Amino acid sequence: MGSRIKKEISKSDYIISIIFNLILLYIFNNLLNWHVYFITNALNSVLWIINLSIIATIIINSLLFLYDPEWFRHLMKIFLNVFAFIAVYFLFTVFPFNFNNFYINWGLKILLIVGMMGIVIAFLEESYLLITRRRES
Repeated sequence: MGSRIKKEISKSDYIISIIFNLILLYIFNNLLNWHVYFITNALNSVLWIINLSIIATIIINSLLFLYDPEWFRHLMKIFLNVFAFIAVYFLFTVFPFNFNNFYINWGLKILLIVGMMGIVIAFLEESYLLITRRRES
């Protein structure tokens, strides 16, 4: 039977994620002020869930920085996947983008659908790992 290697997540990974998400929070909340040509005013109607998802990521990474047993990490990733799915779903349904090109708009919608499918797969994987207590390899 082969040995499993636990994927180590360093404390610096959590710090980097927190800093990155703080930057994302700033960017998303200023896109309309910067008059980015492909961002429509419809962003205002989904900004709350984007902010909630980013803030949840910051909080959860802060918790994982302080307390990081494997079962807790899987549980927190499940929560993050739920927030991420809802945010991407709202982005898909509201679609606050307009590239003035049908194919680019259509392609981005396809990418959002693929992203939602990936989030569902990640959710199922984390749920499986939490329930079975299997180690990451």
